[in-house]
Amino acid sequence: MTRVLLSLLFFNGPALAAPQDLGALVAGLQRRYASVGSISAHFTQIYRAPGIEQTESGILFMKKPGLMRWEYRQPETKLFVADGRNTYLYTPGDRQVIIRPLSASELRSTPLHFLLGQGDIEKDFKVLRETEFTPRVEATFLLRFVPRSPQPDYEFLVAECDEKTFDLRRIAIRESTGNLSEFLLTDLETNIKVGDSRFQFKIPRGVEVIHLADQE
Repeated sequence: MTRVLLSLLFFNGPALAAPQDLGALVAGLQRRYASVGSISAHFTQIYRAPGIEQTESGILFMKKPGLMRWEYRQPETKLFVADGRNTYLYTPGDRQVIIRPLSASELRSTPLHFLLGQGDIEKDFKVLRETEFTPRVEATFLLRFVPRSPQPDYEFLVAECDEKTFDLRRIAIRESTGNLSEFLLTDLETNIKVGDSRFQFKIPRGVEVIHLADQE
C-alpha cells in the first residue's frame, strides 16, 4: 500500500486564510503544490483493519517527478524507495528486498501522481467537503478527493490542511477493501536541497531479492 499512500504533500504557502469557496480552495491547493519541487517530513502511519491497528513512524523525502524515499524507524526499520522506474521495499530484519516496476500509467493511477509532477486535481478527482472524518488538529479544514476514474486500490482520500498556510497535516486513504491508512505529518519542509542519489537503492549483498513482476 506504500506506493498508493500519499497525495497532497506539496501544499505550503504564505499565511493567508483559506478561502471558503470550494473551487477557490482547490485552485489554491493546485497553485501551492505546483510551486514546490521537493519536501521532507516526519510521518506517523496508522493502518486499521477489522481487529488490527498498526502504527509505524519515520521520515520521508519526495522530489518531482516521481521520486520518493520513506525511512521507517519505529517499531521496525525498513526502507521504501521509488526511483521513477521501480519501487524497492527493503526489510533488514528479513534480509529481503521486494522490487516492483512502476510504469507511468501506474503512477498516474495513484493518489500521489500530481504531486510528483503529473496530473491535475480537478481533472483527476472530484473534490468534496469532508463530513465523515473529524479534524485531528485545530484550525484545519478537511477535503475528500474521489478519483474520477475508479481505482483498484482505493476509494477516496481525505486531506486535512492548515487553514492559514495550507500545510498538509494528515492524509487518510480508504482502501477498496474498506481498510484505512492514515498518515500524520509534522516538521514539513518544502523545496529542500535533496540530490537524486537519495532516491537510488543499492541492493545489499546476501539479501533475498523478490521481483514481483516475475510472479504476475
